[in-house]
Amino acid sequence: MILELIFLLGALLPQQQASPPGTPLDFDVYRTSVEPIFMKARADTEGSGNACFLCHSKMATRMRLQPLPSAAAAWTLEQSRLNFAVVSRLVTPGDPLKSALLLHPLASDAGGDPQHTGGKFWKSADNAEWQTIASWVRAASAPSATLSSATPTLDFAFYRDRVQPILLAARGEHARCVACHGPPLGLVRLKAGATSWTDEESHKNFESLKRLVAPGDPQSSRLLMHPLAPAAGGDPFHTGGKHWLSQDDPEWQILAAWVRGETASGQK
Repeated sequence: MILELIFLLGALLPQQQASPPGTPLDFDVYRTSVEPIFMKARADTEGSGNACFLCHSKMATRMRLQPLPSAAAAWTLEQSRLNFAVVSRLVTPGDPLKSALLLHPLASDAGGDPQHTGGKFWKSADNAEWQTIASWVRAASAPSATLSSATPTLDFAFYRDRVQPILLAARGEHARCVACHGPPLGLVRLKAGATSWTDEESHKNFESLKRLVAPGDPQSSRLLMHPLAPAAGGDPFHTGGKHWLSQDDPEWQILAAWVRGETASGQK
């Protein structure tokens, strides 16, 4: 009898229909409802107080937005399509709670990521902006054969053997990376007298640095673009100075290979 009642109640309750497999993210909804959120002026109580696009059109992040045309209040249609392609990589179609776009600016105690350079804009998932983006994400779904395999996996052994020594390298007139970077780079402080990290510490560093790269896309990875000279495509500013004048620099190329998915065995 109880099972029959449960079945009956389940049949009477409204069911949320999942989108058919392969339903793409809607560009028109993105342009009219989601993209304006990136333009919104922020109060001092909302994160850093800056509109999203002010940082995300200048700094190398996974959400590298197009620069606004001079004196324009919005992006052109072509720019919006380029933005759409970038932003789409930051969501998991059908699942807002697995989408970096929704978790980065969401307060940690509401289920958001631990850190977002621009601060936390949403104290709760009940926020109207959060719900707008979540609705856009829910309306889509991944193909039956997901494309997640197209995103390379970052290899720890390659990081430990090839990338980590770059963080310890002498920098002439500039300080070594390890000398300055705790959070947000998140490197473990070297113990007194130590010249490198233990394997356990290296794993912690690996997890921290993963937050600063966009797997498969070196040009959208802060780890590569912050210390790169602006003339070579890097960010305008890096407190520790510019270590690489060109993307052809051997260190930059090592980092780029790691981000593209190269492994310690030389395979991808």
